[in-house]
Order: sequence, then C-alpha cells, then structure tokens
Amino acid sequence: MADIPRTALERVLARASELQTTTSEGVESVSEERLLDIAKEVGLDLAHVRQAIAEERARLPMSETESGPLLDSLGPASLGAQRTVPGTPDDILRRLDSWMPRMESLSTRRRIGDRQSWEPRRDPFGNFLRSFGVGGRRFDLVRVDQVTASVTAIDGVRSVVRLDADIAGMRRMQRNQAVALVIALGMLYAIIAVPVLFLVSTGAGTGILAGLTAFVGGGGFLGWRALRRAYRNAVDRMHLRIEQLLDELEQDRMKEPPNLLQKVVTQITAR
Repeated sequence: MADIPRTALERVLARASELQTTTSEGVESVSEERLLDIAKEVGLDLAHVRQAIAEERARLPMSETESGPLLDSLGPASLGAQRTVPGTPDDILRRLDSWMPRMESLSTRRRIGDRQSWEPRRDPFGNFLRSFGVGGRRFDLVRVDQVTASVTAIDGVRSVVRLDADIAGMRRMQRNQAVALVIALGMLYAIIAVPVLFLVSTGAGTGILAGLTAFVGGGGFLGWRALRRAYRNAVDRMHLRIEQLLDELEQDRMKEPPNLLQKVVTQITAR
C-alpha cells in the first residue's frame, strides 16, 4: 500500500472528518486515547497533538452576543489570546489570582475547576484607581465585563493558558453614546430649522437650511467616527495587555512581591 504524502495528510483528515459527520453511524465524540492512536498511525508528533487538544479544551464556549449594524461596525464584543506556558493549572491560576487584584484592579468573581474569572472592583477606591491610575500605568482591563482564564495541562510541566475578555458592556455603552449624539443633533436641527423654514418660505433662507443640514449631518458622522476610533483603540490596548500578561506567565515574572518579613530577612542575609 502506497504511503500518503505529508502534504496531503491535512486534506485526508479533513475529508475523513466530513464523511464521519455525514454518516448515520457517526459518533458525537472521540476519546483522547483514540485520537492519540489515530495521530500515531498517521505519523503526527504526539506532543503536538496533546498541545492541540489542550488548546481546544481551553477555548470558552461562545455565548450569543447582542448584534446590530451599529454594534457590529464598532468592533468585537470579546477578545482573547492563548499561550503555552510552564506550570500546572493550579500553580498558574494561583499566580493569576494573586496578580489580578494587585496589578489590574480586578477582583475574583468565581472559579470552576481549571477556569477562573475576575471582574473590575466596584468599591470607591477601585473607581479612583480606574480614573487616575497608579504609578503612571493605565488599567486597561478595568472596563471589561469580566476576564476569564482557562488553563489546560499538556503534561506535568506545561499548560495552555487562554485569557478571554468580555467587553460587550463597553460596546453597548459606545453604541448608546452614538445614539444619544444623533438624537441631540436631531433635536438641535429641529429647534433651529423651524425659524429657518419660515425664511425659506419667503425665499431668504434656502442657503441657511442647506448649511444647517450639512453641519448636522457632518457633525453626526464625525462624532460617530470618533466614538468608533476610541472603542477600537481601547480594544487594542486591552488585547495588548492580555498578551503582556501571557508574557509575564511565560517568562515567570508574575511573582508575588515579598512581604515585610521577607524583606527584613533578605536585608539581614545580604550583609
């Protein structure tokens, strides 16, 4: 029997999966052991397969989000990133849970298994931090609805970490601001247009009405563009911050600062 070229392997597996799902005897799932056996038979590196399985398990089930022309044109309602980092799920979640309140002004929401979520602090001091920042750094994640970490072990020393941020609330707020701007401009137009229409009826206000229409329409368009740009800039900063958190985990720089006793001991032993 002729060997299958590696370049055709992906197409063969994809077609086999398609045929499997269209047959009446197809099964709904395959065990990890069976999947590893299949991968071994076709010559795939089992370490890569285990990582792919871990990455798939780390993905959050996508919930249906509110949509519409204005919301969709603003940008995404969620964002995420994932990375393979050293450590077990318990160790990684412990480091994250220590880091989030101290460095991101986020409080623990809940933990279920190897998945944990945080939300912005609601106390007055947390609001102050969000408004002004500390130490010259921005708190880019404090406008999210929640941040969720999903950690899946690949083996005894590595795990796939996925961070997802839900920002649907911020997107709705930007949409509402755009609608409020349109309503305000419409009311302004109506208030000014009434006397102008009287002038138009006398033949003296045609140019004024045309200029007013252009002003209101242009103001609405520019205001919408400014709101959309502000939202997308905020999304870009949040996405960068999530990537930076994964950098901290990957490079083992997300460590709890020493307490006062540890500092004293360090100073004594350093002499």
